[in-house]
Amino acid sequence: MMILEVVAYATLFILSTLLLQTTISFTSHLLRRLPPSPFALPIIGHLHLLGTSIHRSFHDLSLRYGPLIYLRLGSNPCVVASTAELAKELLKTNDLTCAYRQQTIAIHHLTYDSSLSFVPYGPYWKFVRKLCTWELLGNRNLSHFLPIRAKEYHRFLRVLANKSEVGESVNVSQELLKLTNNVISQMMLSTRYSETEGQAEEARTLVREVTQIFGEFNVSDFIWFCKNLDLQGFRKRFEDIHRRYDAMLERIMTEREKVRKVKKNEETVRGDDMKDFLDLLFDVLEDENSEITLTRDQVKALILDFFTAATDTSAIVVEWALTELLNHPTVLKKARNEIDEVVGKNRVVEEADGPKSPIHTSHPEGNISATPTSPFGYKKSNAKMQGGRIHRPSQQYDICEHLVNWKEPKVLDRPIGIPPESGSCRPARAIRRVL
Repeated sequence: MMILEVVAYATLFILSTLLLQTTISFTSHLLRRLPPSPFALPIIGHLHLLGTSIHRSFHDLSLRYGPLIYLRLGSNPCVVASTAELAKELLKTNDLTCAYRQQTIAIHHLTYDSSLSFVPYGPYWKFVRKLCTWELLGNRNLSHFLPIRAKEYHRFLRVLANKSEVGESVNVSQELLKLTNNVISQMMLSTRYSETEGQAEEARTLVREVTQIFGEFNVSDFIWFCKNLDLQGFRKRFEDIHRRYDAMLERIMTEREKVRKVKKNEETVRGDDMKDFLDLLFDVLEDENSEITLTRDQVKALILDFFTAATDTSAIVVEWALTELLNHPTVLKKARNEIDEVVGKNRVVEEADGPKSPIHTSHPEGNISATPTSPFGYKKSNAKMQGGRIHRPSQQYDICEHLVNWKEPKVLDRPIGIPPESGSCRPARAIRRVL
């Protein structure tokens, strides 16, 4: 009898909690003028509605509840925009408000809380972005490293040609990773980081592990009272990755400091010498009058940013571009004809040939439209948002820019299976903050 009473009281408590939570949620929706929302469970909110392919789950929900949906991902309030018009309203009308990004625990730890992609929009972000835009990615630097890019590109072509001659298969993914890894490491560190297979594998493994753990679901990122709990063993993994990455970067930075000290003592450095990105960061680090004071950990975070963004992602984009060409034989034939017309058959394609070929100019954008590197953008607002149909209270909201909207019939003539050359139709994603 005692057990039955305990069960009855427990059941009554659970039902009362569910009823109270539903009532509060419904009343909150009415008072705050929030978008339509599915039924949410206590604690986890709408997490139970999301499958392994989150963008497909968002798409299914948008078909049922409309193009603008309010979701609660655990403790995180979220708005999902599933049309280009709403995405524009969120990210252009409220451009500055949405110039923030949510950091996961893994990102916070692995990037020393200093990642250019995730730091708050402010003086540090503006300074580093300017440094990257005008120095590392400036015309002068890009022109200086053109022979390096050409050399690595020719090496890549020779590997493909040699394999073809003997009839061997080629691991395109691995070769593209070597190509992008060598280019970015020489631009940033003035070293061909794949000179030995051991170094190459170490760098590729770290980049792959960092990229993978950044995208994995960690319950501690969504449930507030689990924030300090390591329920899935993530903390042990990213601490191990951080330890290995920090050791690798510390070794590189220590060697560079020794070289800089020797050159400084011998006075062999001229003012017009071309510097790589690590030298530029060391200049800022050692400059007491610099606009922003950089720390050693921030330098490591910036190097990690570029390695993860320019190595793995770039290789994947190129691989998908080749796949799309193979899947569209007519476009492949057209591309070959343009190469014969613009370049001829006596030399390889060079970077300067790109603007002369319309299909080669539009194909990368078309590839990103058909197979985007990420199916949605994840933004964070820090103030009241409103504009047109959108009204938000003065609190933080996570914003998902659902990239299915780029395949709307209103945006593209052929939203499914679009040919690569239609990339010029792709609308812009973010406005103020791309990095």
